[in-house]
Amino acid sequence: MRRPIRRALFFTALSCVGGVLASDNYRGKFNHDSVESLLVRTLDAIRAERLDLALSRADTLVKRQPDFKLGQLVRADILLAQNGNLETFAGPRSKDPRAGGMRDEARVRLNRYVAAPPSDQLPVNLVQPPADATAILVVDSKASRLYAFRLQEGRWKLAADYYVSIGLKGFDKLVEGDQRTPLGVYTPVRRIDGKRLDPYYGISAWPLNYPNEWDAQQGRKGHGIWIHGAPLDVYSRPPRASNGCVVLSNEDLKALEPLLVEGKTQVLVTDTIEWAASPRIDSLRRSIASALEAWRADWSANDMDRYLSHYSDEFQTGKIDLATWERDKRRVASGKEWVKVSTSDVSIFLVPGRSDLAVVDFDQEYASSNLSNQMRKRQYWQREPDGWKILFEGTPKTSG
Repeated sequence: MRRPIRRALFFTALSCVGGVLASDNYRGKFNHDSVESLLVRTLDAIRAERLDLALSRADTLVKRQPDFKLGQLVRADILLAQNGNLETFAGPRSKDPRAGGMRDEARVRLNRYVAAPPSDQLPVNLVQPPADATAILVVDSKASRLYAFRLQEGRWKLAADYYVSIGLKGFDKLVEGDQRTPLGVYTPVRRIDGKRLDPYYGISAWPLNYPNEWDAQQGRKGHGIWIHGAPLDVYSRPPRASNGCVVLSNEDLKALEPLLVEGKTQVLVTDTIEWAASPRIDSLRRSIASALEAWRADWSANDMDRYLSHYSDEFQTGKIDLATWERDKRRVASGKEWVKVSTSDVSIFLVPGRSDLAVVDFDQEYASSNLSNQMRKRQYWQREPDGWKILFEGTPKTSG
């Protein structure tokens, strides 16, 4: 016969995710030997008021990962509940400020399996990944989750996902020291081995190229935004605990590292993921690609009126505004007998936090009657009432 327990023991199950039983959603969706699986199944047993089963799973959890503080706390509370001594989550430790962080961690870990990502959809941001990309990482800041997507049999699919901590004050970094995680499209600059790091940063760190060219254009400040591991003496940290970095457990970072390639892997940090089916993403791809092709064709025709019509009235690159840009382009074009422009290796992402802004990268080959060059170009296109317009143009920033 099941032993009755106090309602307070449902610290995560009831107060965090309502009345949906976790096992109805997560069953079969992850490795049952993983630390997170053991935690979720322990909480699920608590919800079912099966304390003996919950304790058995909690014992396995803390044996598997002794430095997982949340697991230790859950196990302690089960023991208190069995003895009738539990009043609230963290029991006598309820005044400990760390209890709130562990409550939050329990909530977001369990929510991942109550509201699992749709298997037939992708983040709407992934409009057209680079042709040579093998992995794309997307951080959902609100959900404290990093999703890893891989190209499998010609299609992008969710390959794995991991719990992460972000900035203590949340996301949308603006200034140095604001303890927020930036939103945007980034790449890892290099890998720093844990032997060269303070133990606080775990087994390794991957600095990102924040601030990128768009951040700089918007006046965003700061530096030192990394993907890194948890302190070596703990398994994980609360959802909001870093100075702006994206933090994984060392176990998860080790699993993720094969997908991180210096200067290449795209890391999208967004406020929240909007999942979309293929038809919507395909429509976005066609509309942006069509705008890019029209821009290329009009430049190749040396038709400056039509070419410049692709630039937004808000266009600015560095300290150059649209009027200055237009004067320079018309002056240069007047000395050309012919122009030929081609583009290749095009990638398109919606900028995180903006449904009307896309970052477009491509290889550009330019030839004219008196000049030829090749470059990797980056443009930011904004959706305006009369179509997509170029808001910024330059080269991708690769350093952090």
